[in-house]
Amino acid sequence: MAITETLEKRKMSLTEFLSLPEDDSSPVKYELEFGELVEVTRPTWEHNELIFALGALLQQYVRSRRLGRVSGDVLVILDEAKDLAYAPDIVFVATENLERIREGKVYGPPDLVVEVLSPTTMQRDVGKKKRIYHAYGVQWYWVVDMERQVIEEYRWTPEGYLLTQVVLPDETFRPKLFPELEINLRALMGLEEETKSPKKRRR
Repeated sequence: MAITETLEKRKMSLTEFLSLPEDDSSPVKYELEFGELVEVTRPTWEHNELIFALGALLQQYVRSRRLGRVSGDVLVILDEAKDLAYAPDIVFVATENLERIREGKVYGPPDLVVEVLSPTTMQRDVGKKKRIYHAYGVQWYWVVDMERQVIEEYRWTPEGYLLTQVVLPDETFRPKLFPELEINLRALMGLEEETKSPKKRRR
């Protein structure tokens, strides 16, 4: 039986949440927000392609410099006592904070969280979740908007997240966190393939 058919109680503890069976056939996955179970629609094919492409670029850069670890769709337990656990699209944990990774999960704030927006998650990703990430000390927050074809980079400050750059489709993304990394936004978004003209056949 699918998880969605058995979850009648929407309030639960972190322990109960972690004991839920995984159901990859379900159209939704779950996060826990202060003891409230939140349904999150699973990513589309295009959404996943972008996550994998960006994750691969970050992982290659981070591994080659031994800066830490990068993963996707990993459970981040921000507050065990308050039953708060999210599953961001991509996370980076710096070498000095690797003790936060235990049993395949991140306990505490990652150094970077990346969320790729979708119509069903946009409001939470740029609203409540963004505020919570800041409150729990996530130092860098990237928002990837496939619809607008831009990346927004935010840096933690005591007053709130500071928007450090907005990268447009024809620009190169040079993250402040990774100064030597250059990301071609058109290639990342798959725009280069779309703009290529089909080759004419020789007669």
